[in-house]
Amino acid sequence: MTRKTYTKARYIKLGERGGWEQHCLEEGIAPLAYYDVPHDMALSGNREAIRKVYLDLGKTAGTATGHAGQLLSFYDPDPDVLWITFSGGSLWWAEFAPEVEYLGSDPEQYPQGSRFRRTTSGWHKVSFTGTPLLIGELSGNLTKVAAYQGTICTLKPDQLDYLMRKLRDEDLPEVRAAQAARKRLLATTEEVIRLLTWQDFELFTELLFSRSGWQRISSLGGTQKTLDLELLLPTTGERAIVQVKSATSQAQLDDYIGRFGAMAADKYFYVYHTSKQDLDPRDSGILLMGASALADQALKSGLVDWLITKAA
Repeated sequence: MTRKTYTKARYIKLGERGGWEQHCLEEGIAPLAYYDVPHDMALSGNREAIRKVYLDLGKTAGTATGHAGQLLSFYDPDPDVLWITFSGGSLWWAEFAPEVEYLGSDPEQYPQGSRFRRTTSGWHKVSFTGTPLLIGELSGNLTKVAAYQGTICTLKPDQLDYLMRKLRDEDLPEVRAAQAARKRLLATTEEVIRLLTWQDFELFTELLFSRSGWQRISSLGGTQKTLDLELLLPTTGERAIVQVKSATSQAQLDDYIGRFGAMAADKYFYVYHTSKQDLDPRDSGILLMGASALADQALKSGLVDWLITKAA
């Protein structure tokens, strides 16, 4: 995809309550209802004539003005306008071909719009470099346009700026600084984890899993030779066995791979903070958690202060 700068961006709702979304996204089109406005009138750009259509239909002056503005926005052939919509948990974007193709004024004959525009290359739900544009990962300042009661609205300058940065995978300087600070914190947290005594490392592991919803159902460091933690996830009923080793090796892991296989569980974790070599679970299905993964989970679980206190 060619990177481009757009002067405007507009949101379009694909049918009432998104009823036309699937068809439009598959076909690469954007339809519009507005059965009461003749095609020639819209092409002429006669705003007052369009307003009069809706005033004659008993609409208020404000509503008539809004309809005229939305319809003329749809007919705007400017190639530097980016169009967006939301569907299936993603933001979708497209460039429209300049022509509006008219179908007709009968909603029964044309139930999916009186007219439509084609996209130049289809609808896309990833950035210019392929990053998924998930609604849950976008600013509410942008996604709130999906609540617009009309069909078409123009994004505000700050919304357009944010959208373009997401499409180019660019972050604000403040975000880049925060990401760099987080990276440094993760690196130092790894070192702090390696300072823990083996007793504190076992306790840290239990705290980490408990904050993720797991409940201990066996004694920490119990009497079974290969069992340090037996956990239950109440929401799903899953059972997990967690082997905790502060320092370990591939030979130790290989030994435990065979022993884990004799124990009935849904998940098997091998938790450690130090190894002189990269460990290979050898297609056993065992989930490895080294210092890097533990540091990330500690940050997400709010255990960094606990680690600092224990290691101080």
